[in-house]
Amino acid sequence: MQAQQSPGLNVAVHGHPNLDTLLLWHPAVRTDADAVGALASRIATRSGVRVVVPTWEDGRDLLRSVRYARQSAVHPPDQVSVVGYGDAGIAALSLAQHQRRLGIGLRRVTCVDGAADLVDPISGQPLPAPAPAPVDTAVDVVASQDPTWAQDTVTAWQAAGWAATLVPADQFTWRV
Repeated sequence: MQAQQSPGLNVAVHGHPNLDTLLLWHPAVRTDADAVGALASRIATRSGVRVVVPTWEDGRDLLRSVRYARQSAVHPPDQVSVVGYGDAGIAALSLAQHQRRLGIGLRRVTCVDGAADLVDPISGQPLPAPAPAPVDTAVDVVASQDPTWAQDTVTAWQAAGWAATLVPADQFTWRV
């Protein structure tokens, strides 16, 4: 692991710099950075990816971390994947929806521990219904905290033309 500094943002990087990049947004990084770091290290080792973990406080930090992950990647920047937990998972879904407007591309986004009562920390708004898919970004929603919300969310994304998958909670192992 190497700790790096993006302008105004602390970032830890796990894994080899030449590997594909996974941006990990976990709220526990603020309260238990060691546990999130151990998780990121396991993901990097087991999945063969470079894991970028920002210490974030708000949506501006999340957007800065996207910029950092893209600029520091050795592969094409539109191949970054984002995994978000809780409200950061809602932010990951929102990022997928708005990537064209933001001038970025994403390989995959994953929402873990999402729920209907969470808001996107980037916009401060609830997650809107997905618009038709303008891109080939894969979307995963893990059926963990609220399985009904997860199923309904995947169904809505699929209906809008996105490659969305419901991941059963017992098949998802990236936990702190």
